Amino acid sequence: MKLEINHGRIVGIEDQILNPILPTSELSYVNDKNWYKEIRNYIKNDHPNLENKLTFEDEVMKGSNTHLAVAVDMFQKKYHPEYRLATQLDLEKDLDFTKGTRNDSGLALRNLTGGNKEEAKYLFEQLKQRGIKETDFPLWIQLRGLELDNNLNFNLTDESFYKTSECLNWNNGTRFSKRDDFGLPKEKDDKSTRQIWLDKYFPLSRFCLSRVLDLYSWSGNLSGSIDYGRVVLAKVQST
Repeated sequence: MKLEINHGRIVGIEDQILNPILPTSELSYVNDKNWYKEIRNYIKNDHPNLENKLTFEDEVMKGSNTHLAVAVDMFQKKYHPEYRLATQLDLEKDLDFTKGTRNDSGLALRNLTGGNKEEAKYLFEQLKQRGIKETDFPLWIQLRGLELDNNLNFNLTDESFYKTSECLNWNNGTRFSKRDDFGLPKEKDDKSTRQIWLDKYFPLSRFCLSRVLDLYSWSGNLSGSIDYGRVVLAKVQST
């Protein structure tokens, strides 16, 4: 029986809890300058070791990286909980909205050697306490629900979600069309135009939706930020 990991519990496909995040009604960029200024001041005061690479141009907040996406999610949770960081599933439900931008939604944890192994080990030590083993690699970890400490380490919370993801073992450039209940590629499809691009060198790499709607898990540079990067937020609905 195929197993997946859900909130630190290894469960069978038939009994796992799907989509543990509240549903959304709409996606949004940070398109208000006062909103952007609040985020900028929050990062300056609460995350002084985090370089703020976010800018506000053309009436939208530009730039993003893995750390900044988590920081913005923490800001929203503390001050404006009506919006939260969009999950990969949120993004998949409205691909037209994000086309032409790059959006960080997760992390890929593959091993504990190479590149940024210290960051990988720090995260894995927390996962071990929740029953996760190295044999469960590769793991996909949702950014929404993580928190940063003063050393920019990723910390799990009660809202963190992670799972074994077979698509992270696929060959580089594998084509896909269908997604699972978490917004990840479900099965290969040679006729599709969408592809997933993988670099298996880094033990911990960022997981992004690209400008052309491909998926990328190739970069161990978690702090890199570019002009067409965006932090996408999702409006929270009550259940």
